[in-house]
Amino acid sequence: MKKINVAIADDYQVFREGLIITLSYNDDMEIILEAENGEELLEKMKTAQPDLVMMDFKMPVMDGMKATRIIKQLYPSVKVIVISMYEDEKFINSFNECGADGYLLKNAEPDQIRQMIYDVVNK
Repeated sequence: MKKINVAIADDYQVFREGLIITLSYNDDMEIILEAENGEELLEKMKTAQPDLVMMDFKMPVMDGMKATRIIKQLYPSVKVIVISMYEDEKFINSFNECGADGYLLKNAEPDQIRQMIYDVVNK
């Protein structure tokens, strides 16, 4: 089975590290890059192409919504899962309009995160 190459964009290092640890238990997933904001993510994607991006919404420099739009234009095959603290339905719908493939709350259980990744990559 091909490994799922994952990128993580979140301005909180402790959250990125927790997500890396959570996903490292899966032999079929590999974190190939991490970034503190959308601009850094896009710069790193010029040399490392993930299959999927775990994208925070609220980040400095470039937020997740703008970064998602650009990723979907430049790399249409890359899947994006937004991971945020916000539960508002209008907020979630605006991410869907940007092309996001999935949405998770930051307090999601590890099994929910893994299942969402598999669902998004396999759809």
